[in-house]
Amino acid sequence: MKNILVICLLFCSTLISAQSIKRIEIPLPTNSTEYFTIPLQKQGLLVLSQITKTQFSLIRFDTNLEKVWSINGTIDGNLDYVKHSFDGKNIYLLFSRYRSNVYEVIKVNLGPGFIEKFQIVSVDRMEVSDFQAVNASIFIAGVVNSQPVILFTDLNARKTKVLPSALKNQAEIQSMELDTTTNIVNVTYAVGTRGKNFQLVVKSFDEEGKSINQIVMDTQDDFAMMNGRLNLLTDSTQVMFGTYGHKNTIGTSRGPTSQGIYFSKLLDNEVTDLKFHSFTDFKNFFNYLSDKQRLKQEKKIQDKKDKGEDLRLDYRLLVHDIIKKDDKYILVAEAFYADYKYNNYNGFGSPYGYNSFFGSPWNTFYNPYRWGWGYYGLYSPFSSYYSPWGYGNRYYGNQQVFDGWIYTHAIVAAFDEKGNLLWDNSIPLKDVKEPKLIEKVQASIDGDNITLTYSNKGQIYTKTIMRDKTIGELSQKSIDTQNDGDVVKRTTSDQIDFWYDKYFIASGYQRINNDSENAKRNVFYINKVSF
Repeated sequence: MKNILVICLLFCSTLISAQSIKRIEIPLPTNSTEYFTIPLQKQGLLVLSQITKTQFSLIRFDTNLEKVWSINGTIDGNLDYVKHSFDGKNIYLLFSRYRSNVYEVIKVNLGPGFIEKFQIVSVDRMEVSDFQAVNASIFIAGVVNSQPVILFTDLNARKTKVLPSALKNQAEIQSMELDTTTNIVNVTYAVGTRGKNFQLVVKSFDEEGKSINQIVMDTQDDFAMMNGRLNLLTDSTQVMFGTYGHKNTIGTSRGPTSQGIYFSKLLDNEVTDLKFHSFTDFKNFFNYLSDKQRLKQEKKIQDKKDKGEDLRLDYRLLVHDIIKKDDKYILVAEAFYADYKYNNYNGFGSPYGYNSFFGSPWNTFYNPYRWGWGYYGLYSPFSSYYSPWGYGNRYYGNQQVFDGWIYTHAIVAAFDEKGNLLWDNSIPLKDVKEPKLIEKVQASIDGDNITLTYSNKGQIYTKTIMRDKTIGELSQKSIDTQNDGDVVKRTTSDQIDFWYDKYFIASGYQRINNDSENAKRNVFYINKVSF
């Protein structure tokens, strides 16, 4: 997959600090309107907002953040925005609601700025976990009665069907990815429960919803592949990266955890060059720890190695798309874990304890069942690997509830064409907590230098590395505001996304005071920045 939202090639700038090019602000209304930015590469930027329960607004900006057009559209009542898909030509927006059989897809024609609305009525009580679209072909993944389901709709023919999985054992959909080069949708399933019966299966579908390929990754000795990202090299050769773990953790209450990274090359669907790299062999994996903690961990690792063993680890990592750079593969992944809190539910409000950290930052109302996948993010909540509850129940007692994802650090590693680990590095993620599981770190490549970047609480953090060496220590810079004298009182839901060339989009919500103007404002901001 060509995920240019994760890693981009910088052709000229070598500056470490963020340089704000331009900023726009959208005043927040009194209701709980949410805004979503959709980068369109050199075609500009789309900003989506839901105005009312039945209306939404779209604004398209060019690469200078100048407004191109704006349009309003309507949706059925009580439907919410779930996700978008961009096939390089058109944007497709999915609206649905929790356990519904009604879905609406809005096709946005970018050039003239007009929309087409399509209603899909299909499987009842489906919990949506993912969505992809290409050339008027729609794929919606989800779960019905604990079984994985993929709906396929041909918008031109107005026909919908359920795609057969042909999987014999219990299965979970882990991810669904669109390869815009080949217009193929790859769906990754975790099949089986534990032990030798567990498999990772990747099924590929063409634009007509036909299954055209299947790759099976079986367990190896004591290890199982937990997730995978597939990259097409030639018509017959693919590579697959992901995390692996001890297969006896599959099916436990905490869910599967990762021991390291695996690499495999697939020739005509046959697995070759399968290699496992434990995080205990990484040079910089534990740098996010304090010096005392890191030395203690390194001693444990060495003690195990002296006995001919490997220290057992307990991590979950969010693996980004792999980038092929010259004769190397570069991988970025973020370590995360679920956080919980105790909620004294007294019959008022939500029993799930969600506060203003979730949903709109200016309104404490939040419905945890708003979407099928709601607060989990871009990765299926029905996969035990990405679910905060693993294979266990959703609650640990009557009062303990899920309270977001905590990120500890991100790693970047390079592998040669045979899957050998060349070098690794890392960046700590300080006090990063998100209600949804998303890719926080962006990595930009300029020759041998890689700049790792993320935003949190109105600050942009960057670190520049050269292979396993640090050439620019972790730096911090506030996101530029619009007026002199602005004082940011609060920033929430801030995020950085790659846009095009050397430019990124920083966006989020801010509450700003300006004493010189005797004014206060609540805004959704969009900053064009470079590094």
